[in-house]
Amino acid sequence: MTKTEMWIGTVEISWSAEKTPAVFQPAFTVVTTWAASPEEFREKCIRMLTSYGWKLLDVERANPVPETGEFSEEVEDMLERTRSNPSAIIYGTFYSYPVM
Repeated sequence: MTKTEMWIGTVEISWSAEKTPAVFQPAFTVVTTWAASPEEFREKCIRMLTSYGWKLLDVERANPVPETGEFSEEVEDMLERTRSNPSAIIYGTFYSYPVM
């Protein structure tokens, strides 16, 4: 059986604003959660996003959290919240970008 570890990754999503529910906008954010594989990380992201009516477009750089990694204050807070809750799926600030 594979060991469950804390994972961190960048996910690209599609979401819509309440005012324009038919217009989907791309964005990305950092996610932290407990997982045993890249597939489990992805599945947890899909479950979390679906619960908000959002859609997963892609997962990038999903890996176990390195022991010696340095992160921003926001990500350190996310990791601390994830560390204390084995069921946590924590996402950070959403960053959007224009569609060409």
